[in-house]
Amino acid sequence: MKKILLFVVISVLSVFSFASTLSMIMDVTGPFSRNFNPYFSGGSNFSARGFIYETLFYINGYTGEVVPWLATDYEWSDDYLELEVTLRENVKWSDGENFNADDVVFTFNMIKSYPALDTGGMWKKGLKEVTKVDNQHVKFVLSQVDTLIYTDIFSVYIVPEHIWLNLSDPTTYTAENPIGTGAYLLGQFTSQVYTLEKNPNYWQKEKVKVDTIRIPAFTGNDAAQLALMNKEIDWGTLFFPNIENIFIKADPENRGYWLPEGNPVLLFFNLDDERFKDENFRKAIALGIDNEQLVQIGMSNLATVSNPVLIKGGFSELINDNLKHMWYDKDAEQAKEMLNDLGYSIGRDGIFTDSNGNKLSFELIVPAGWTDWIAVSQVLSSQLKQIGIDVVVSQVDFGLYLERIRNKDFELALSWVNYGINPYFFYERWLHSRNAYSGDNRGGWISLTTDSLLEIFRKTSDEKERQLAISSLQLIVLQEIPAIPLFYNPTWFEYTTYNFEGWPNKENPYALPTITGMDKAYIMMNLEPVK
Repeated sequence: MKKILLFVVISVLSVFSFASTLSMIMDVTGPFSRNFNPYFSGGSNFSARGFIYETLFYINGYTGEVVPWLATDYEWSDDYLELEVTLRENVKWSDGENFNADDVVFTFNMIKSYPALDTGGMWKKGLKEVTKVDNQHVKFVLSQVDTLIYTDIFSVYIVPEHIWLNLSDPTTYTAENPIGTGAYLLGQFTSQVYTLEKNPNYWQKEKVKVDTIRIPAFTGNDAAQLALMNKEIDWGTLFFPNIENIFIKADPENRGYWLPEGNPVLLFFNLDDERFKDENFRKAIALGIDNEQLVQIGMSNLATVSNPVLIKGGFSELINDNLKHMWYDKDAEQAKEMLNDLGYSIGRDGIFTDSNGNKLSFELIVPAGWTDWIAVSQVLSSQLKQIGIDVVVSQVDFGLYLERIRNKDFELALSWVNYGINPYFFYERWLHSRNAYSGDNRGGWISLTTDSLLEIFRKTSDEKERQLAISSLQLIVLQEIPAIPLFYNPTWFEYTTYNFEGWPNKENPYALPTITGMDKAYIMMNLEPVK
């Protein structure tokens, strides 16, 4: 009987005593597959990125700062067609082999041979060749000037030539026993939980204060929330409604959360529709929207209202203060005056009609099942009715929703734009004509002026020139309203300070707390065990 009791006590302690271990949530989609290929997406693959495999530089997802990592410096040629990178010395792969230029050249040529691995599209954007200068220097040669391509190059996870060279197909390789340059090695693995152990030969091991990372599997959000509430998790990445009253209130001294600005959500017009081609009509609709109310009611106050030029807080120096007088808020009376001036007449039912008696009535499509966005759409409908515009919300299966946008088969759409690592990439994705309908330019904004300003981003390395271009783009966004910015989706992040401190938060926003890339490795090196 005593032996049984002793076994039970030891088992309980082994499950719940993680004082020297950081436990984090990587995924909530069920059991893990043993796959640590950094070019795949998924729970264990995400942990391979940054923790096991590393990039040449870390590009901070919150500030855009370029931080030396496996490389220490880079330099452009005078014509911006060559980029030479200096590699860090005394870096070893976790099996003891030396890291050098051969690994970098091999990695990029492998990606060229297997385009499915080129998620950033750098070889399509103009990367021509990658050559070894010597053991510590690599040269990237371009076929055309593109001064922003460095972000794609610097974000590639470098793999060891001596392991990957002999693979028959790297696109199917699962890297079950991964060899990387990163701070962690794969420890124990089961489909329900796995661990990462500190790499004793890591090149900046003095910064790593977390000895073990424990990553359990969850089959859904509810089970993961329960583990977070029960102090079994230090780092959470969960959608957590009513987080203040449920998670924080239970122990406000040791629990925190931060919901930094994620991808922006906008109300898109189908600009191929004649009714939406008048910028004053689009402006009238914008003046009928109360973004604060959308966030409070539709998003349960867990999103961040965007400014009308969609430049995030981490890049506020790019905002043109001289244009702030053009920023707009809800003004229902002015909206109705503008509609009157455009020749629309208010009907007895309070809805405007055109000269032919056609009501201003539009369908707004939103993905089915996206409950928060559906709530936002319903609030939008109510707000626009107050200025005399009838909006009918249609919940559409996600695949059909994207298909309708691509085929211009919509009137209004609640949708998003992938922001990227800085506002330059965001504006390019949102407004460049090559992205119309099939890309993030979901409304189909097409303008030669806009395109020429966007091209400046890639044709110069002069930050002042880029700022002038983005200032001009802000003027276009404010004057012509290609779409209506509403709010930023939250980046979900919960943390506890029972075991570790030094987390990024609203007061100390040193990094974006995402788990899909290098940000988590940077955060890990800022954490200290609680003494």
